[in-house]
Amino acid sequence: MSGRARRSLTFPALLPKIAVPAGNNHYSAERKVIGMNYEKFCQELAEEVKRQAGRELRVKLQKISKNNGVEADALEIQAPGSRFSPILYLEDFYEQYLRGVGVSHLAALMLDCYEEFRKNPPASEKLFFETYQQAAPEIYCKLVNYEKNLSMMEQIPHERWLDLAVVYYYQMELPKEGAATILIRNTHLKQWNIPGSRLRRDAWENTLRKLTPTWKNLSEVLAEEADFQLEEDQEPPAPVYLLTNVKKCLGAICIHYPRMTEMIAGRLKSDYYVLPSSIHECLILPAEGFSGSQLRSMVREINETRLPPQEVLSDQVYFYDRHLRRLTVSREL
Repeated sequence: MSGRARRSLTFPALLPKIAVPAGNNHYSAERKVIGMNYEKFCQELAEEVKRQAGRELRVKLQKISKNNGVEADALEIQAPGSRFSPILYLEDFYEQYLRGVGVSHLAALMLDCYEEFRKNPPASEKLFFETYQQAAPEIYCKLVNYEKNLSMMEQIPHERWLDLAVVYYYQMELPKEGAATILIRNTHLKQWNIPGSRLRRDAWENTLRKLTPTWKNLSEVLAEEADFQLEEDQEPPAPVYLLTNVKKCLGAICIHYPRMTEMIAGRLKSDYYVLPSSIHECLILPAEGFSGSQLRSMVREINETRLPPQEVLSDQVYFYDRHLRRLTVSREL
């Protein structure tokens, strides 16, 4: 199960520069310098949670596999006989520790989170996932990078598209915590006794009906987002648009919606580039005035320096030819 989060981006040179507040950058110089203490912190925090919990709860350190082969450290806290338990990721707690919060206090916060989970269990406690009929209404589609998740592809139902893959997830609302997602695996299909074709049909139907696309000029987005800052001396040479869904989460899939690429061409009345800015959204740029090779270099720089690895969608740039009505990976050198 994984929670959702959105990150700020920085697009240099051809696009407006977007400043990322230091507090939102998990890959700061400070973290790199003292990262050697992180493993010890995880062990000490787990031991302190065990000490405070006593024998009533089982506390276990885990490595959770996330998108793009990323592994995250987490602590599972579970009561004997309970079928479900919260998974608490440790990186945010480590950041609080770096700011001076003690391990004992952080352990108490973790147990408070567990207590809140126990008092307000999610729908999962009602066996939501045991039958397909119960799970189906909240299963959706998202895009991930195919090569970066190659080892996982044999274990999950998916559709190849460009250098990407459409995969399927269950979204669960959590009390006071927003939403969490569960990746659908082949074992789920076996448990539910359904073919992959039914999963695809229902997931696409839910996605298109509930996660409608939003299309805005990037300057409008900058004006709405408090964390975004547009530098006065930077103006894009042409309009730049952001495409995502109404929840602004896992919205890059919108570019693969039926007839979406044709509708964009109709609005722009030109060929255009698609920049996979993250798993949450895409940027759309009219082709005139831009170079595929320049844009590709920019996307790779952003992926390496500004995005958490698990939120990277692709290092490629896509080109839509409105006469051929085709979106392809840009091969321009």
